[in-house]
Amino acid sequence: MLILINQNLFLCKISESMLESNIMKRKILIGLSWPYANGRLHIGHVASSLPADVLARYHRLVGNDVSFITGSDCYGTPILVAAKNEGITPLQLSDKYHAHHTADFKSIGFTFDNYTKTTSPYHNKFVADFHAQMYRDNPLIYAKSAMQLYCEDCNKYLPDRYVEGVCPHCKENAKGDSCDGCGKILEPEDLLEPKCKLCSGSPVPRNTRQLYLKLSALEKQIRDHYDFRKDTWANNAVGLTGRYLNEGLIDRAITRNIEWGVPLPADAKEIFNLDANEFNEKKIYIWAENVLGYLSATAEFCEKTGRDWREFLLSSSGKHNCEGCPGAKKASCKSMPPLHYYVHAKDNIPFHSIILPGLLLANSRGEQSYHLPDIIVSSEYVKIVGDKMSKSKGNLITIEELVSQYDTDMIRYYFLRNVNDKKDVNFTQDDFIAVINAELVNGFGNLVNRTLSFIKTKMDGTLKSSKPDKAVITEIEKTFTDVGELIHAGKINRALVRGYELVTTGNKLFDEYAPWKSIKENPEKCNQDIFTIVTIIANLANILSPFIPNATKKIAEWLSVPQDDFNIHIPTKTITINEIEVLFKRL
Repeated sequence: MLILINQNLFLCKISESMLESNIMKRKILIGLSWPYANGRLHIGHVASSLPADVLARYHRLVGNDVSFITGSDCYGTPILVAAKNEGITPLQLSDKYHAHHTADFKSIGFTFDNYTKTTSPYHNKFVADFHAQMYRDNPLIYAKSAMQLYCEDCNKYLPDRYVEGVCPHCKENAKGDSCDGCGKILEPEDLLEPKCKLCSGSPVPRNTRQLYLKLSALEKQIRDHYDFRKDTWANNAVGLTGRYLNEGLIDRAITRNIEWGVPLPADAKEIFNLDANEFNEKKIYIWAENVLGYLSATAEFCEKTGRDWREFLLSSSGKHNCEGCPGAKKASCKSMPPLHYYVHAKDNIPFHSIILPGLLLANSRGEQSYHLPDIIVSSEYVKIVGDKMSKSKGNLITIEELVSQYDTDMIRYYFLRNVNDKKDVNFTQDDFIAVINAELVNGFGNLVNRTLSFIKTKMDGTLKSSKPDKAVITEIEKTFTDVGELIHAGKINRALVRGYELVTTGNKLFDEYAPWKSIKENPEKCNQDIFTIVTIIANLANILSPFIPNATKKIAEWLSVPQDDFNIHIPTKTITINEIEVLFKRL
């Protein structure tokens, strides 16, 4: 099927499946984990976050309706600790770093539809309303007396991150809410040898009533969802979630005695018979409100743009999978659910594979319920010279520092090329330079610059329209298909590696064609050979655009390539090369 896209320059060949994708305009939610607003973003955030931007750019190109959202996580103990250290209020601190986060993400090319913060009035109201609805006549939410650590020296209950100690499972040092050593979700009172982070004193357990989510009663539904979707989750998400389920889910507190957080909805006071002191001293536990930010940010985006939030956030209770609809039915399927991606580092896995589904299932809306996570893209850690990065250790490289030294596309390429769900990335400057020089400078940049420079210097800047090699056209089509399928599946590093294979093909052909000889011996063949290579380059400008948008935009401008879809383009008119520049400078 041939569709004329730009009659002056290009014919666009669109496969039937791609055309259906454009007709469908599926609702795509891409939720990126919310970084704490207690310090500058570092390269670990880049490594785990960039796959989300690739997904958003790709789904827009294929014609889907995208909600790419995240924001600054402004509540919780990490903010209180940092604010105390800086001598300012938690709101002042979180606003300060929210501004930094906004700038940092922009500097690396993120294309959010809504970048917000958990202190926004919209998020607070959404979370309060969600909890109020979840509390009403719901046996899955209950109040019970529980121990919470209390520091007698500080005269206050200690939230999770105000407590440090020894993990009862692996015996490594751990925070009050989780252990980085073994990945266990913890309660502060689980820790051995607990210490108050504020004064280093030994807190004591005190009885206090909290609200609980009965995850134990939701275990079968969460496991059913896991079994249904695990083939679309990252390897580390499948392994860790399976381990939690096999160990058995336990009920989790959804409130804490803390002064900084989303207040309980007014209904909670009467529903759970809380006295005034109990009600006022409690806030919604951070893990029971920040994951709802994906919903609140999408609802806010929809409100601002005239969309229906229900089309993004709700779906029927049945497990309809539109991929199984044949041909034309797929394009017009009324039961097509939205598609939800969740992108984060591996320490966030249980909050998205167990906690978020638990909250969504507990707030069932009947026939149209909140849509559960579809594809989890979770990355292993980035280490610096073999050591795990940590804000508390001060062992990190900020995005601001990296952007000041290197081209943005180089940064994007390196981490998208290396981040994965199986092993940690060990970042060193030597490795960064080696990868960039070998693949972007000597590989992609060399292909583009030597080809276009040849046209400019040896062909008077003019390349006549010709017929590219049929085998090359077949390879380009196959590359589009493979890269698109891999991105759709959330396998971002594999998609980039697959796309780069076309760069290798282009460089190999340039050497085989030896145009520096054929320009003298057979100018017509030289023109056809260079036209074939330029066709590769023109399509690489689209294939690689979700990964390295700045460089591919330059190529598109030099060759007048449209970048508004994800399909093969074959030049149909004479190409004129004017001023070009070195695409990537050697490091």
